Amino acid sequence: MKPDPKEQFAALRQRYAAQLAERVAAILSAWQHLEQSQWDKSVGLEVRQLVHKLAGSAAMFGFADLGAVAHEIDLGLQTWLEHDHLPDIVTRQHLAHHVTLLQRMVHKDQPLTTETPPADPSQLSVTASSAPTAPAAKHAPTVASVTPELEQSIPRETNKLPRTIILVEDDREYANTLTEQLRLFNYDTHLITDLEGLPTLVRAINPAAIIMDIVFPSGDLAGVEAIATLQRERTAPVPVIYISQRDDFAARLAAVRSGGHAYFAKPVDAGQLINALDRLTGSEETIPLRVLIVDDDPDFGNRCVHDLEIAGIHARAITDPRETLDYLQIFRPDLLILDMYMPICSGKELASIIRQQDRYVGMPIVFLSAETNRTQQQAALSLGADDFLAKPISPPDLVAAISARAVRARYLQRFLLRDSLTGLLNHQAVEEELAREFARAERLQQPLSIAIIDIDHFKRVNDSYGHLIGDQVLRSFARLLQQRLRQSDLIGRHGGEEFLVALPNTSLIEARTLIDSLRSSFAALQHYGPNGMFRVTFSAGIAGYPQHRSQIGVMQAADAALYQAKRNGRNRVTVDAHRDDLPTFVLSTTKDTATTKTETIRRALIISTNGIQRRLLRQALSEQGFMYDMINDVEHALKYESPIPPNLILVDMTQIEGTHTAKLVQLREYFTNAHIVTIAPATAEPRAATTVAFGADDYLLVPLAAGALQALLDRLAASERSN
Repeated sequence: MKPDPKEQFAALRQRYAAQLAERVAAILSAWQHLEQSQWDKSVGLEVRQLVHKLAGSAAMFGFADLGAVAHEIDLGLQTWLEHDHLPDIVTRQHLAHHVTLLQRMVHKDQPLTTETPPADPSQLSVTASSAPTAPAAKHAPTVASVTPELEQSIPRETNKLPRTIILVEDDREYANTLTEQLRLFNYDTHLITDLEGLPTLVRAINPAAIIMDIVFPSGDLAGVEAIATLQRERTAPVPVIYISQRDDFAARLAAVRSGGHAYFAKPVDAGQLINALDRLTGSEETIPLRVLIVDDDPDFGNRCVHDLEIAGIHARAITDPRETLDYLQIFRPDLLILDMYMPICSGKELASIIRQQDRYVGMPIVFLSAETNRTQQQAALSLGADDFLAKPISPPDLVAAISARAVRARYLQRFLLRDSLTGLLNHQAVEEELAREFARAERLQQPLSIAIIDIDHFKRVNDSYGHLIGDQVLRSFARLLQQRLRQSDLIGRHGGEEFLVALPNTSLIEARTLIDSLRSSFAALQHYGPNGMFRVTFSAGIAGYPQHRSQIGVMQAADAALYQAKRNGRNRVTVDAHRDDLPTFVLSTTKDTATTKTETIRRALIISTNGIQRRLLRQALSEQGFMYDMINDVEHALKYESPIPPNLILVDMTQIEGTHTAKLVQLREYFTNAHIVTIAPATAEPRAATTVAFGADDYLLVPLAAGALQALLDRLAASERSN
């Protein structure tokens, strides 16, 4: 009987896993020898050969994280071996950290078998950078409570592996320059200078794409003819990009007829070439759609998760509607599926709660229920739901209905949140995402590094080459950031030529090494203007948590470090050397009139479901330098915990007036050191004033008048001093 391919692969993988400890031990021994030899290059070459083999094979057997760490060491050693100078202390520490990490990953307490192996042997032909977009269906959990695993960020070591491409170019000097440009964008380029070896090389490495010159000594269309012959021999054509001095119709027509996907006349702008490569090779990573299911029937939820995961959609199912808001924030789905009838609250009620929050107004909500009454279905849709699907539903119908709506929602969300020029998060979106990353770093007690990057003398670029060329420089820089950073890293255009990068679970030393590597790459990148080639540099400032304990403090420190880098000559990365935030806005908190002490208000807590209130308060608090969190109701506020307790509680009047005045007392008892302020519309000022009689410290009317928040802070401070 013919052997089962899956069993064969499982045996191969098991055998490979058994050898990993020995492989890593050999790397560790060679690394120690390298350090003892004072970084002798012959020893370094031995270390690189060992890690290079591991980097190339680990992902093929399902150990992608291990391979990524080995690849990081490989790249670092390659950079050193190609230059004469000894790596600086930061680089050496960075490499040593990765060698130690390899050892930890094969330790018996961290078994490698926990990584997801390829589903079948056919995946052995996939490049090492490939990774499953969804876990195997049999592992898809039905989640009953929020777990830390859902919000853990990807380790720093899992940077994207390079894509392998072939460049066929007989002008060696030009080819070497182009190869270097491609390397900066994470493309591993194999260069050949004639056409004879092309078919053999293609069969050997199965490239993601071919960049082909057209004119060779054997003919003015020799490159096109070689590609046409090559493609006829293959079952699946290789994506081809042509580059040539020729820019005539005949050459372009021949390129199209041979199956060419793109055509660039020399000199080729690296940014435009990278855009085409990304599009053809799939390097523009598509993040799997995410769907959250709220249904009190766990078996049904499990089935939906199973069907969606098989289709490549990340899915989570919860049975308690009260956990929905937490999961919306942590799991951040593209679409929400609700049951109509649940014991704690109905699907219609849950949809109403969600739609009252601005951040979820555009998220599709689909009811999936056995309800057949058309009137009830229409009532559900009137609350803001996007569709109503009837149980039972076949897996293909479920996937089709969910995918179409989720894809459209993601597209619209991207349009609203992305900068139209660079495709990065816009200013408002990156600020909001940064607030979430900072809160996550606090919860998990993990480092968070923030880099503010500014392109040097960018006005000079626009003045010298025109705004179209300036825009191309910005797009090329954005592409470089996207290629070299992790999917979990936060990248945004902060304004003009300024960019913001947030690196979760990344120390300042690691951030400095990474951003400086990007600086070197960008400085080496060639741009083409009307008057020829030119280069551009950038400066960056880095600061982080826990060195600074508030988001505003980190941003101010990173900004100060950036300006220090500019003062020191630009084209450099400066790391903030200070700790602890300096007080900016002060309220007196002591009851002792003899010795008045002051304390910085670092955090506010907004308790409201009113979207207008929340938006106005967020803006005002940000302008005053506050960190803030938002919670829907007093019940959740009474469970709120933070390493930095809030000094200011802003609560919607409707939640604490009338029959709800007991909640005001509860807030006072829970937040013993905070000022409690009632938020009310201007037309309800008399009612807002009554809440002060029941225990509120003051009230604030919306829409906010100019200076209203500062006046409130002054009143609270004066009240403290008088007491």
